[in-house]
Amino acid sequence: MGTPLHDGAGQEETGRGRLFVVTGGDDSSPSAVGAALARSFDRAVAIDGAVFDRMVAAGRAPYAEPPGHEQLRQLFLRWSASIATAETYQLEGFDAVVSDSVLGEYLEDFLDLASPETIHLVVLVPDQMAPAIPRWGLWVGTGGQTAEQTAATVLARLAESVVAT
Repeated sequence: MGTPLHDGAGQEETGRGRLFVVTGGDDSSPSAVGAALARSFDRAVAIDGAVFDRMVAAGRAPYAEPPGHEQLRQLFLRWSASIATAETYQLEGFDAVVSDSVLGEYLEDFLDLASPETIHLVVLVPDQMAPAIPRWGLWVGTGGQTAEQTAATVLARLAESVVAT
């Protein structure tokens, strides 16, 4: 039941996989939705940004509000590692689904890391929440839905998720 590797929604027929970014607030589940979305494609990899954070064995700077210099540096390392991993798989024809918390004023910085890649940006929005980020990509309500149901909604509205960096 996989979806074709290239369906014309923001990606040329190059053999290179697409890049998806699934993000959301604390009450949403980007990792679960990202994994469900990746499973719906013929060839895909699910990349959970939090895994890169957990890989830091010593010297990890826990994220705090407002973030200090070291927290931001490590956050950008985490995002860079996610994008680099995604690109490695994309070059071999896999769609790459990165799930991470990429909200607030740093969304544009994350998109710059992926530039000049076209991104399918999916913002998961729990009921009664409106993240303070530009309304780029596809915003999907998650209230009362399973990760698989939300992934199906994303697939049905795939063209709306395209963001050119």
